Amino acid sequence: MQMSLDRVADMMRWRSAVSAALLVAVPVALLSDLLSLGALWVFGGGFIAVYLYRRRTAAPTDGRIGWRIGGLMGVIAAILWLAFSAISMLVQRYVMHQGAAIDAALRGAMKKALDTVNQQNPALAHQIPWFAHFWLSPSGVATIFLIQTTVLALAMVLFSALGGALGGSYQRNRPPQSGAI
Repeated sequence: MQMSLDRVADMMRWRSAVSAALLVAVPVALLSDLLSLGALWVFGGGFIAVYLYRRRTAAPTDGRIGWRIGGLMGVIAAILWLAFSAISMLVQRYVMHQGAAIDAALRGAMKKALDTVNQQNPALAHQIPWFAHFWLSPSGVATIFLIQTTVLALAMVLFSALGGALGGSYQRNRPPQSGAI
């Protein structure tokens, strides 16, 4: 009696999925923090995590299984990326004493963005003067930084899940390879 792929998805081997996701998430997070092209790393990481899962378990995969494994890898990679970024920022600010330069760069970027908004809609500066004051304050800069990192972390999860779904669909009809990695 042959099991359907839906039944196999319910019996997914989570221990193997977690270990494959962890194995891939560490280099993906490091590459995303150190180099550009972060979307490429997480998309490929989702694909590779599904490949490693399939190689370890020889279990059939599809887009749903790949989405789950890729998404799991993305969550782990996003958490690690946030930790690496935070440590890097702390080292730059407090060990290398570059806090003033970091703050000046963030305020400069905010001022440039506000100048662009004011050029597009000059009435905005006169309607809500607190708007510019808030975004140029330390609280406003911190808010933008938190929003940006949150959006990037969510994008990492989404792109890795898409890579995993593609990997699961791609490997669906391929014969499983045996061998533990």
